[in-house]
Amino acid sequence: MCRAFVAGWSKEIDALPKFTTDYLHLVTGILLPIWKILPQQNSRVFRLQTSDGQKILGRVVNAHDIQTVREQLGLRNQLLSPEELVKLVLNERYTQQLSGGVTLRRSFIAGEPRIELVNAISLAERLVAIGCFTEIINWQKRVFIPVSDKAPAILAAVIEILG
Repeated sequence: MCRAFVAGWSKEIDALPKFTTDYLHLVTGILLPIWKILPQQNSRVFRLQTSDGQKILGRVVNAHDIQTVREQLGLRNQLLSPEELVKLVLNERYTQQLSGGVTLRRSFIAGEPRIELVNAISLAERLVAIGCFTEIINWQKRVFIPVSDKAPAILAAVIEILG
């Protein structure tokens, strides 16, 4: 019985990927002047070395706190870049309130992640014209940005439309 367990366990372990990718958001540089602005739930300082040998010291900031930290640092009118937003939405379930009451978020439809624009149905025709698509789910029309390498460009156009 023990050998069968060890064999089964070893087979399961061998099937796992050797490496995984995780995203870590660090605030680096001179932290003392902004220490009070940073979220207090995780105040650990990390020291890491990148694969190219660069050494970094900083505080971890959760994805959902990034925009709050930016606002408190006086960067109110600066949204994250479309590339950053796409990565955060898809990889860390980040949500972003856009202009006009539209919310950018990740949704799972049929087991696949999607980038959804919530409360954007009134702009559906204009959004479809720039590369978005709509789908009727549970008798409701919903608007999505395709999950592809074109997603950041389409999101930039969406942000421009929303003004």
